[in-house]
Amino acid sequence: MKIKTELNSRTVSTRMAIGDAILDELEEKEFSRIKVTDVIKRAKVSRMSFYRYYENLYDALCDYLNNIVNGYMIEGGEKDDPDVFMRLEHIEFSLNYFDRYSRYFLTLNNNGLYAILMDAVNEYMVNNILPQKKLHMYELYAYAGGLLNSFMKWEEDGKKETAHNVASMIFRLFDHERDQDDRP
Repeated sequence: MKIKTELNSRTVSTRMAIGDAILDELEEKEFSRIKVTDVIKRAKVSRMSFYRYYENLYDALCDYLNNIVNGYMIEGGEKDDPDVFMRLEHIEFSLNYFDRYSRYFLTLNNNGLYAILMDAVNEYMVNNILPQKKLHMYELYAYAGGLLNSFMKWEEDGKKETAHNVASMIFRLFDHERDQDDRP
């Protein structure tokens, strides 16, 4: 996978436009039927711009999520304090933050591309949280998968519960203060 991750505003806006165009296409047809030509026309970018950043459409969808996650880390304070990620208020923040991008999450899920989401969440945890926390990788995977699955179900069900209520349920499952003595 080749993704150039320059972060100036022009490159980010071009890359996000490409991602939005792929989402538009996914709302009309299967991923396997989408062509780069369709995407660049819709995104109003050149073929050269597309291939400057990506080898294929899959890479572009992964990069779109990387941009979402970068914003998440900055807004959620994880760049400055990696311990924040399992706190109740941060779980609630996570649900609300990802709700801004519900179209992306639901469209990928509805098109059988859930693996992109799960792979990105796992990669994020391994690269950003695992090196700084004294948790086992399996705990992080369980937390990440539980948070993503809970978020997806909350979105699919029309967000009948408040983000705070869902966050509280997730927090109770992963409350490490409660079971410190039970850890190996």
